[in-house]
Amino acid sequence: MSDPVQVRVAAPCRADLAGGTLDIWPLGLLHPEAVTVNMALPVEVELVVDLGGDAGVVRHVSPDGEIRLLGSEDTARDLTAAVAFALEPAGGVQVQVVGQAPYRSGIGGSSSYGLALARAVGELVGSVPREDELVALVRDLEARVLGVPTGEQDHWAAMRGGVLALHIEAGANRLEVLEIDPEWLNERVTVFYSGIRHRSGMVNWQVIRRRFDGDAATIEAFDTIADAAQRCRAGLMAHDEAAVASAIRCDWKARRCLAPEVSPVEFEELVDIASANGATAVKGCGAGGGGSILIWHPPGAREAIASALKDESGRGWVLAAGAAVEGCRLLT
Repeated sequence: MSDPVQVRVAAPCRADLAGGTLDIWPLGLLHPEAVTVNMALPVEVELVVDLGGDAGVVRHVSPDGEIRLLGSEDTARDLTAAVAFALEPAGGVQVQVVGQAPYRSGIGGSSSYGLALARAVGELVGSVPREDELVALVRDLEARVLGVPTGEQDHWAAMRGGVLALHIEAGANRLEVLEIDPEWLNERVTVFYSGIRHRSGMVNWQVIRRRFDGDAATIEAFDTIADAAQRCRAGLMAHDEAAVASAIRCDWKARRCLAPEVSPVEFEELVDIASANGATAVKGCGAGGGGSILIWHPPGAREAIASALKDESGRGWVLAAGAAVEGCRLLT
């Protein structure tokens, strides 16, 4: 069988329920039994990739038709160039972005993009790295491009789909797939895009530096976040909606103590609106500071909460409901 000349690939984004940031090495190792709990979302990055371009060039076409031509000199500052040239040093890679998450929506869109691109180029060159190798490669290339440490929870959600618990352990993290009834989750989880763009990398780095410097308040907050994540995992496995809500609230309360940028005033307003209209727990996705909010609510409450958010704030829309079962996959 001949190698494919073009592939179409999709990978889901994610929402973190509890324990985010702890997946950034070596932060989680400083908090025993740290775990990050997240879920893949039915919001996908979709790419069409081929090797029919000019040698030494990576051609990137955005959904609106904007074309960028990238060379090997761009690998230190551009994720597309970094991933493409890492797997195909000769270049010639053409990337057409068919769909993607809203810009800076806080649901790990860049990580999903990087993973989907790596999977596609690997298929085209006839050498697809193992799942753990793909995750490590894209994680490390993102860190190089961003200039700050990055974790891997986003990449595993994009790779596997479903609901995951990433256990932070010495030597290697351990991935646990949580067997949660998809319909049970769909009735209780809504992700709402605020329209407020966030910047997760620098917020995380400021917080991590304070943790490494031994700031007592930061240490206490991360201890609380680690405990909340363990309780969230247990609540999900027991299908105990009250326990999950309590854990999410605890995580968000502690996370807001990490830095004022985590929840600016306009973001707090959305959290308050959702809470006043039936949500039992609300938190920012990712490092906060904008982007999307995860809303945990009773069955049947989604429409009322979403309507209140749009009517009272005049911004945003429902981005996703429930979890995506499938992870990164070839469409053709």
